Order: sequence, then structure tokens, then C-alpha cells
Amino acid sequence: VADEAGAALAAEAAGTPGELVYRHADVTDERQLGSAVADAVARWDGIDALVTVAGVMRGQLQDIRTFDEATWDLVVDTNLKGAFLAAKHAAGPMLAAGRGTIVLVGSKAGVSGGSGSYAYGASKGGVHGFAMTLEAQLAPHGIRVNAVAPGFIDAGMSAPIYEDSDVRAARGPAGEMNLRWTEPAVPGALAPAYDVLRSNNPADFNGGATCRSEEHTSELQSPY
Repeated sequence: VADEAGAALAAEAAGTPGELVYRHADVTDERQLGSAVADAVARWDGIDALVTVAGVMRGQLQDIRTFDEATWDLVVDTNLKGAFLAAKHAAGPMLAAGRGTIVLVGSKAGVSGGSGSYAYGASKGGVHGFAMTLEAQLAPHGIRVNAVAPGFIDAGMSAPIYEDSDVRAARGPAGEMNLRWTEPAVPGALAPAYDVLRSNNPADFNGGATCRSEEHTSELQSPY
């Protein structure tokens, strides 16, 4: 858990409009995550939006015959179970209010492959399936659910991929988000998309997953 980064962000936001609070929580631990959600509900009298961004990538390019079970469990528990637990505990206050938005952060790797990790691809594919099932159940109660499937971001767990100069030269410099997943997006490039999806305005955005691919952007829509 990136405690130092979270605390630094909260300190940076001090004095700006609104309120930002950082709370340490292991998303694979239901007790910790449930407590964090309960604190948010008590502090702000409910939850308007949930965005699940916690994630890890491990086991890239490993042989399936020797892929470690502990690695699988870590990745799937963080990426998929974490999204499930967060949505589970946020859904209660949203249902009580009759409104809310949930944005689940998946990945292109869960739609069209490319991560090189069995566990990561499976976990993100699971996030997209979970989003469509969750949307079908919550939409009748005024709660919108969407999944976002970004490609590479030149930060965090993707950053080491671009530290090598040869890799950077092959993939191009990090710039504004575009339709080629081989060119990484800069940190924050997805923030506007998250902001639109979590707002109360775009009622038509519900149950979809937007994916950046090498040649085009595709949209997967829930049948519900």
C-alpha cells in the first residue's frame, strides 16, 4: 500500500476546495475495507461514487507449468476480490440513497490480452464480467456501473517497462492518450474519463467497458 504517496496527496490537496482524506486499507481484507467505507459514509453522510483503482501485476512471461500459486492469489485477490469487496460495501449506502456510481478499473489485458501474466489477465477479465453482472442488479435502483479498460500508463507498475531506452524508442514517448496502446499514456490521462463516469450527469453511460487497443477503441456494452 502506497501510504507515503497517499499521505502526500492529501497534504497537497489541503487548502483546496473540498476535502481529501487518505485512509490505509488492504483491499484484500474485508474487515479493513469495510471499515474504510463505513468511515467515509460517516464522514460525508453517504457515498456518491466509488472508483476501484488498487491493482498489482506479477508473473509476466512465466511458464504456466511453473506459475506460482501465491503469485496468482496475490494478483487475483488484489485486482478482482478487492473490486468485489469495495463494491459490496459501497452498494449498501448507495442503495439506501437510491443513487450512486461505481467505476471499476479493468484493463485492456482483460479484454484483448497483452499483459503477459496469466493472473493479471484473468483478474482484469473478471473485473469486466463482474461489472456487467453488477450493473444488471444495481441499475434498477438508480446506481450506474461501468468498467474502464486502459492500456499502458507510464507510471506505477507499468513504469519499469519504459525505463529501458530501447523499449521507449520502440514504443514512442509518453504523450497524450491516443488510440495506440503501444504508446503509454501519461499519469492522469484517464482522470477525465473517470470524472465523467462517476458524475451524476451521463445517465446513458451504464454497463460499458471502453478499451484502448492497437488500432482502435472498442466499447463493450452490457446486454442489460
